[in-house]
Amino acid sequence: MDPSSMAQMLTSAERTPLDSLLRGQQSELASQKDAYNKIKTKLQGLQDSIKALTDGAGLQSQSATTSAEGYVSATVNSGAVNGDYQLYVKQLAQADQQALALADDWTAPSQGQLDISLDGNTMSLDLSTLAPGSGLSELRDAINQATDNSGVTASLIRADGQTQLLLTSAKTGASQAMSISLSGGNGEAAYTDLNAALSTKKQLSQAQDAQIELGGAGGLQLSSSTNTFDGQIDGLSLTVNKVHAQDGAGAYVDAPLTLSVATDQEAIESSLEGIVSAYNALVSEVELQTRSKDGKTAALSGDSMSRGLLGRLRGTLSNPSGDIGLSELGIKTDRYGKLSLDTAAMAKLQQDKPGALETALTGTDGLLTRLEADTKPYLDRNGILVQRDRSLQAGLDRITDRQESLDTRMNKVYQRYLGQFTRMNTLAQQMQQTMSMF
Repeated sequence: MDPSSMAQMLTSAERTPLDSLLRGQQSELASQKDAYNKIKTKLQGLQDSIKALTDGAGLQSQSATTSAEGYVSATVNSGAVNGDYQLYVKQLAQADQQALALADDWTAPSQGQLDISLDGNTMSLDLSTLAPGSGLSELRDAINQATDNSGVTASLIRADGQTQLLLTSAKTGASQAMSISLSGGNGEAAYTDLNAALSTKKQLSQAQDAQIELGGAGGLQLSSSTNTFDGQIDGLSLTVNKVHAQDGAGAYVDAPLTLSVATDQEAIESSLEGIVSAYNALVSEVELQTRSKDGKTAALSGDSMSRGLLGRLRGTLSNPSGDIGLSELGIKTDRYGKLSLDTAAMAKLQQDKPGALETALTGTDGLLTRLEADTKPYLDRNGILVQRDRSLQAGLDRITDRQESLDTRMNKVYQRYLGQFTRMNTLAQQMQQTMSMF
C-alpha cells in the first residue's frame, strides 16, 4: 500500500465536488461580467455616435464648393446661409519688403540715428551704440534685437555682386508699410553711403490688404490684412490663394468665381447611419447575451437590467418629440426592433419643413437628445453597468479567496490522510515481521 497514493485519492474524492462548485460559480460570474462588458461597449458606441452628431456640425452640416480651384478655400461655420456667391480675388495680402544695397566692407558710422516706423510705432537705432568697426551683420542683429522693434525683420541677401540689407514687415496688410529715415550724421562716408542706399532702396513687395470683389467686378469690396476673411460673410471663413487675371485696362479676363454653400445631405445621412448601426449593434448584443437557444443558456438569461435598457431606448424611440412621427423623420423599425433609414422621407421633410428634422432629433427635447440622456445612467462613472461590473468582480474575488482557503484546507486533509496511512503501513509491516518468526 502506497500511503501517498491513498491519501491523494481520498483527498481528491473529498475536494472534487467543492472544486466543481467553485469552478461553476466562477465560470458563471466571468461569463456575466464579459457579457455586461460587451453590452457596455455597444452602448458606449451608441452614445459616442450620438455625441458626434450633436456636438459637431450635426444636422446643420454644410459644405462649400467653388466653380474653379486654386482661388479660394472656404470653411463653413455655424450661421452660414445656403446660397451662391459671385466673386473675384482682386489682390492678395502682402508684407512690406525693402532692400538697401551696400558694399560688403561697409562699416557703421560713429554717429547717426536710423528710424524705422511701422503701423504707428517707430524703432530708433542709435548707430553710435554699435561697436567700432561694426558692419552689415552687426547692423542686422541690432535691428532684430532692438527692444522697440515693432515687427521688422532684417536679413542679408547677396545678389548681383552686392550685399542687400533686406527689411521685411512681420505682418501683411496695408497698415504694415514701412517708413525708413536717417538723421544726425557728421559727414562720414559710411553715413553718406547708408543715406544713399536709403535713397535708392528697392521696393520688393508693397504692403497691401487682400481684396475680394463680391458680386463680380465693381461689386462690394471686402478687405483683410491677411489672406483670410473671417466674419465678413456670416458663417463663412475664406482664404484667398490666387488672384484673378486682369488685362491692361484692369478688367478681369475670366468669369467670376462661384462659391456655393449647400447642405451636405450625404454627411447628414452618414452621421445618422452611424447612429442606426450602433443602435442595431446594441440590440443584437443584448439579444445574444440574454436569449437562450439551441439548448444553450445565455450568460444573462432572464436579466432584467439588460431588457430594461432596451425597453427604455425603445420607449424613447416610440415617442418622438412634437407632431412628427418616426417614419416622417425617415427612421423605420422592423419586427426585431432594428432601425433603418428612409432617406427619401428624410429629404422630403427637410424640403417641406426646413429645420424640422434638426429640431425633432437634436433640439432640447429631440429624439437623439433624449436617447443620449437614456445612456448616461448606465455609462456614468458610477453608472448601472459600472456598478454591476464591480459587483461581479467582487464575487470573482471572493471565489478566488474561497479557492485559496480550500487549497489550504485540502492540504491539511491530505497530510492527515498521509499520516494515517503511513502509520497503518508501518503497523502492517511490523505485524508481517512478527508472523514470519513463527
